[in-house]
Parts: sequence; C-alpha cells; structure tokens
Amino acid sequence: MNQEKTETSLLQIRKVVREYILPRQQLFSPAKRFRALDGVSLTVNSGESFGIVGESGCGKSTLARTVMALEAPQSGEICFQGEILHSLKAEDLRRVRRGLQMIFQDPYGSLDPRQSVGKIVAEPLSLLGEMTHEKRSEMVAETLENVGLSPNDAVKFPHEFSGGQRRRIAIARALITRPALIVADEPVSALDVSVQAQVLNLMMDLRDRHGLAYLFISHDLSIVRHMTTKVAVMYAGRIVETGPTQKLFDHAQHPYTRALLAAVPRPDPTRKPQKRAINSLPNMLNYNLETETGRGCAYASRCPLVEDKCRNSSPELQNIQAGALAGFENNPQEIDHKVACYKPYAALVSN
Repeated sequence: MNQEKTETSLLQIRKVVREYILPRQQLFSPAKRFRALDGVSLTVNSGESFGIVGESGCGKSTLARTVMALEAPQSGEICFQGEILHSLKAEDLRRVRRGLQMIFQDPYGSLDPRQSVGKIVAEPLSLLGEMTHEKRSEMVAETLENVGLSPNDAVKFPHEFSGGQRRRIAIARALITRPALIVADEPVSALDVSVQAQVLNLMMDLRDRHGLAYLFISHDLSIVRHMTTKVAVMYAGRIVETGPTQKLFDHAQHPYTRALLAAVPRPDPTRKPQKRAINSLPNMLNYNLETETGRGCAYASRCPLVEDKCRNSSPELQNIQAGALAGFENNPQEIDHKVACYKPYAALVSN
C-alpha cells in the first residue's frame, strides 16, 4: 500500500470472518456454524462513497453491524481512523463512535416511539461528553434544518411523520456528531421513488457539505451507481468483484456481477423477454457448513462457466489489466478493479 493511500484511509476491513452458531439438530451433536462473512477485506477513504451490493442473504447487513462493532468477528480486523475497533475498551469505543454513525435499515423500528424527535436526534451527543441543555437544543435544531425538517419538529413523535421524514430523522441522528463515516444500510428501502430521490439528494448534499464518507449498502444497483464512487459485489459472504463504480458497471468481470446487471429491468418496450440471468438460489447453508479444505468458489453451483478448479479452490481477488478491457487496449497497467474469478469476462473475450 502506498503512503498516500495510507494517509487517506478512513476504514480498513481486513479478512473479517463472522460466524453464527446454529441450533443443534440432536441433543449431544456438535453445534454447527454458518459463515456470514468469509474473509472480507476492503478500504474506504476519507470523503468517499463506497457501495456494497448483492442479493439478500449475501452478508451486507452483517458487514454493516460488524463495522459498527455491534457484532464481533471471529477473526480479522476492522480499523477505523487507525484504531482496531474490536480491541478497544468500552469507553474508548464510545469515543471512536463520535466519528462513526449508522442509518439503520428500518426507519420505524430504529426510532423509539416513546421519545420525542429531539431526544432521538440528541441521543448520540452523549458521545461528546457533558454539554448544556441550550447547546444540545441548538445542535438538534441546526441538524434538523440540515436534513430539511423544522426545529419545531423536535417536540413531535415519530408516528407523526411520513416514511421519508422518518428517514430524515434517522439521518439527522447519524449526522449530529459530525461523523467522518456513515454506514447506510438500505437507507431508502420501502420508500416511494419520489421520496427516494429526495433522501438520496439530501445524502449527496450532506456529503459535499460536510465531507462525509459513506459505506452505502443496497441491493438496488441503479441507486448504488448514482450514489457511489467505488463498489464491491458480495456473494455468499465473500467479495467477488470490486472497483470504481463506473468501470465495474461498464466492464463487469465476474459472472455473478454480469448476472446481477442483466437481471435489472429495463423500460424498453421493444426488448424481447429473456430468461432470468440468475437462477434459483443454491443451498447456502450447506455451502457455508463445508470444511475449510476443498472449499471452492461460492458461485460454482450457479456459474455457467464452472470447471473442476472452481469447485476445489477459491479464487483470490486480483487486479485485472487495463489493457484487457475495451477502450484500454493501449494502457496495459493494472487498474483498481479486482475480480475473484478464474475465468473473468476479459479473458473470455481475449480468447
């Protein structure tokens, strides 16, 4: 890693493994484990919007909770602003969390219906230490205005607001400590399209105004393409492809990434119906319970290009050559676009 990248790195996730203990099938049988995160590594730089995409169950929300230190990994490290989160004492973790906040997936369940909006938004201020009631009220009013709400809304309760307004309240709560990084887990799910646009535009405006970095988690590829500068594609707890958003969408290399993009509906009345690019889900439970030896590519059971090597060993994320991509033929150096595949699309085209 070069010195410049080290200095701007805000969040570093290094080979994180997160497993869950499953219920015993028999009284005296050994407990089995389900691996939700399988050696995930990525880096988010200051002021960067980094997207995580993948279908339901791939480990996106588990990654979000682990990054927030709400869950502890079995192995690996999560380093935020130079400090390893899961090795910190409780008081040190509270201090670090000033710069690390989260927008939860459920805008209803994440807001306490018994508390006023003012108390909900002010809750993270306890991380900043003691402050006067006047200063607290001033910061709440300013933050509510920043997200397009009125300071008078502080005395109201969550049930008095629409879904889009509740998202704004959740964003205000995450923003009030002026964090360096916000983890946004499906921040616009279950909202109308027009309301989605308002919330996303708000998040982009706040990013530009306050220099925020986002770890933006979503299954909606069009939103991720609009909101992020880099993206990682997850499948079965692993990152199978990562790179600059535009390059990855235009030159997807992994068969799973290409299947995801092909499955996005396109409003073209002249386009003939095609068979779904993504077939039925494999039994991920059985896959994740396999032993470490002989674990192959997670996508092997669904991949049309699978061969014996794919089933027997797992490919590592590797940089692809710029010269292998269309439009980069005269530029052979490596680019920041990695794929975990023995037969990436560029190799197939070149052959």
